[in-house]
Amino acid sequence: MTLRDLLDLVAGNLTRMRGRVAMTAVGVVIGTAALLVLVSLGAGLQRLSNEATSGTALTEIAFHPRIDYRIVEGAELDGLAQGAPPTHCGSVMDAMPVVDAPMLERIAALPGVAWVGVYESLLGTPDVEFGSLRGMSSVAGVEGTLLDDLGLSAARGTLTPRCGEAVVGANFAAGLYDPADRNPSGSSEAGHRGSAVEVGGAGRSGSPPDLLGRRLTLRLSTLNAEGQMVERVVRVRVVGVLEPRGWAFDDTLFMTERDVLELNNWMHAARAGRRRDPARQGYSVVIVRAADLESTPGVEDGLTDLGFPVYTERRQLEEWASFFATLQGFLGLVGAISLLVAAFGISNTMLMAVHERTREIGLLKAVGADNGAVLAIFLVESVAIGLLGGVGGVGVGLSVNAVLGLGGAVRIAGLPASSVYAPPWLPPSVLLFAGIVGVLSGTYPAYRASRLAPVAALHYE
Repeated sequence: MTLRDLLDLVAGNLTRMRGRVAMTAVGVVIGTAALLVLVSLGAGLQRLSNEATSGTALTEIAFHPRIDYRIVEGAELDGLAQGAPPTHCGSVMDAMPVVDAPMLERIAALPGVAWVGVYESLLGTPDVEFGSLRGMSSVAGVEGTLLDDLGLSAARGTLTPRCGEAVVGANFAAGLYDPADRNPSGSSEAGHRGSAVEVGGAGRSGSPPDLLGRRLTLRLSTLNAEGQMVERVVRVRVVGVLEPRGWAFDDTLFMTERDVLELNNWMHAARAGRRRDPARQGYSVVIVRAADLESTPGVEDGLTDLGFPVYTERRQLEEWASFFATLQGFLGLVGAISLLVAAFGISNTMLMAVHERTREIGLLKAVGADNGAVLAIFLVESVAIGLLGGVGGVGVGLSVNAVLGLGGAVRIAGLPASSVYAPPWLPPSVLLFAGIVGVLSGTYPAYRASRLAPVAALHYE
């Protein structure tokens, strides 16, 4: 029997029982589509996690070391007596070293370290006002080319603010809201839709306000040594807006280190009557950049040996990758089980075909067909049903992915992304799996057909 004869015979047999084949193939379609959609969901979630960290340099390690408030003007003072924040006995912060100038040199000397930078973080979180809009933001004090050294770039304006000026992250303006739009539940409609109000509340639009060249008002408050609330108002002009970068940079307001240090000194002096000296008490934020991705784990270990517990974007990405690989495998297993259930339908269909075509099998053997030829006929029919359902399942699965992608669009680092993603290898792999299921399902029926005795088959009623 030639290959063409085999295919013609299989096509004719499948056409004769088209209704049964169609119903059997539907089960394969459902199983194949479920497998493709579930694996696509796992792959989409993993891609979202990758894109969420792709805006950050995986070679950068940022951490907040301990600040020693007792060191003031060269004297060791009782922090509680001076009104400084109390420490937590036995906490990780108690054991963490202070990052002063000598410690910075030790960090820079670690193998694999390419660059070390520090900046001053504002002790409090100020209320931000822009016309009738309100918000809250973390504030960082940077100096010189630090923003450029961090790999940040300006969408508009400059990266080097001067005294009384500020640079805002890509998402800073979107975080402002109009208190008048707050509903009774406390959620801000403006915050959800990113509404903007012109300075003075003159008008509104459907996008965040343009802050470049505008002035923001920062209101800071703290308790003084007598327990009284004191407030300070600072006005800064926005001279730069950053490109999306991820991490905390997109929501931060950057001022000069001198401005932030002066505000921190005011807040600390209001509480303790003393001025903070970061050069001796320690820097509040340290950023270490490794020479390359391969040397980053060694730098992390070196920082840990110095007493700094660090948790980096690279480690987070590794944990996410492991989690999503497990999730994707689990979802794939669920989809595979649904496809294997369809395999019983194929097997049942082929067993019924053997039963109904027993005399036909005897006739084939009587005219010279051997056991291998009969085995091939029924096996190819089973594979054809599996592949037919697989093609339909891939089409249905991709259609479902498209619908889910339209309905589940999210934004990662300012860019649109879908929660489902079918890698290029997935559709052909699912189709191949459907064919393998057809082979497994048809093996026993085909073997049973090939072992029928010709004489007994011809006399079968």
